[in-house]
Amino acid sequence: MMEQSEAEFAPEMARHATAADLRAELGSHDLSRHLALFYRSNESQLAAVTAFLVKGLQSGHRCVYLLDVNTATDIKSALRRANVDVEQRINAGDFVIRDAEEVYLESGFNPTEMVSTLETEANASVADGYNGLWIAGENSWCFHTDQSFDHIVDFEADFDAACPELPVTALCQYDLDRFNGTSAAKALRTHAQIIYRTQLCKNPFYISPADYRSTDNSELNAQLMLEQAYSLTNARRDISDREQRLDIVNRVLRHNIRNDLNLVQGILEMVNETESLSAESHQRLAIAIEHAESVVEMADKARYIQQTTGNTTVEPQRLDSLIKTAIEEVTADYPAADVQRSGATGVTVLADTNLDVALREAIENGIIHQDTDSPTVVVSVLTAREDMAQIEIRNEGSIPNVERYTLEEGAETPLEHSSGLGLWLIKWIVENAHGSIRFPDSNAGEACLQIELYLVPS
Repeated sequence: MMEQSEAEFAPEMARHATAADLRAELGSHDLSRHLALFYRSNESQLAAVTAFLVKGLQSGHRCVYLLDVNTATDIKSALRRANVDVEQRINAGDFVIRDAEEVYLESGFNPTEMVSTLETEANASVADGYNGLWIAGENSWCFHTDQSFDHIVDFEADFDAACPELPVTALCQYDLDRFNGTSAAKALRTHAQIIYRTQLCKNPFYISPADYRSTDNSELNAQLMLEQAYSLTNARRDISDREQRLDIVNRVLRHNIRNDLNLVQGILEMVNETESLSAESHQRLAIAIEHAESVVEMADKARYIQQTTGNTTVEPQRLDSLIKTAIEEVTADYPAADVQRSGATGVTVLADTNLDVALREAIENGIIHQDTDSPTVVVSVLTAREDMAQIEIRNEGSIPNVERYTLEEGAETPLEHSSGLGLWLIKWIVENAHGSIRFPDSNAGEACLQIELYLVPS
């Protein structure tokens, strides 16, 4: 088989990025039991459906897909592109494809009976050893009935009321080119979470089933939406004002600290050249100069963090070239260091485009914290999980408990705070792509930083 060129590889990666990014987002959030997908293209529909079903299968649920417009072949092909062994899953009973019209309309549409049927199927899935039922349905089946959409959306409200008590998670799909604005608005109000433009969103227009049933005035519904939109606008304005103030304070502090310390550093170095000083005085000046340099470097790093993490792009990236470049750049600055590469190759992950910065920072951090003239760092890539890749950076030494605690908690206090910005920079870059950093237990006298990122099918 001929190897794909970069031109051929790019659109494939773009398609995988959409599904992989959403899969990562679904994996990093607590999901509502009742979600809705709003889409305009078959491509975005399949990307979202794939992410949803892969999440369900990997979390130990029985998954059911209810077809209307798509074919079984369409759904199977989309799952295969996400590295799902579809035939094995179907044969094992993990995945079932059924016709939506047969499920909903075979005996005439009855919302109460449908909720009861879903409850029976969910409990049967648990009895069979699954964590519950994971169901995705194309709601275009409702165009095959003479009943009004109000009757259909009443079922959505009934199910929404029942699902918190059931071991079931459902994704209802709405094609915006087929459902008109009024129907979509009604559907919007019955789902606490929605997927739109391949983004998982908390739905500000959701209302409880009881409120939905008691609200039949269109003007009242419109007022509710307007009030919620108004509240969101005010909240965003408050956030924007706060960010602007922090940006100004941050810039002034960084600018002043850097300039003033550069001046202090220069004066200290001039004084240190005075021959009449004692050896002890030279030693004290060297310590002061070293600390001044450290603070200047921290100010520069703070500026870099603001520039890079403020404008992020997440896309598929091949680890081989990133790790190779990071090692070459770090060893150019630290020629006495021995940085080794091991583990899996040919791995592509979903990551922030600044991942190379995080890798360089992690490797350099491993070098400078070793008390030896010839430090060694080992960078390993592991793919033990089917959906995640782990990048491990190991070196002699240890990571202080306070550093581990503040990074794992994601916040600092006056009593518990880290000593620098390097590990925070790594954490923020990794988490931009819904990844995580960990400090797994390692051998005595060895420090280990583990970066976890979502795999992108190759």
